[in-house]
Amino acid sequence: VEFQFDSFTAVWEHRRYAGNNAENHNIGCYFYGTAGTLHLGWRDGWTFYPANKNQPVYHEDPVLHEPDSQNIPELWADFIEAIETKRRPVCDIEIGHRSTTMSLLGMLSLKLGRSVEWDGEKERVVGDDEANTLLRRDYRDPWQYPEVS
Repeated sequence: VEFQFDSFTAVWEHRRYAGNNAENHNIGCYFYGTAGTLHLGWRDGWTFYPANKNQPVYHEDPVLHEPDSQNIPELWADFIEAIETKRRPVCDIEIGHRSTTMSLLGMLSLKLGRSVEWDGEKERVVGDDEANTLLRRDYRDPWQYPEVS
């Protein structure tokens, strides 16, 4: 899926059963850029591989808690501190919403078999009623979709 922005293009690719061993990691997410490659691992932290092979590779180990290997205590502590100091938390809901929107738009485009143009302010697909009807599911009675004005 290709996302075209005013100042750059982002390409998302998902592979299954076809690992990437170029950077010695078979599992995780890769972000490729002009300065290098960032790998976000599953249980092995993150690693940055500079495009310039004369520069050092940077790695940071994860901070994980058993039994589920999640960082929930740190996230809750940050959330409480964010409330107390009136700042955004590390896992800000608006950032999460914007990030999730990109994935959902990619799936929407694939389902429709065509490109879509997104209006981020209105949170609607521009000039495409069919796409807009697929942005949410109908609720079962007595539940209702909340209308926000």
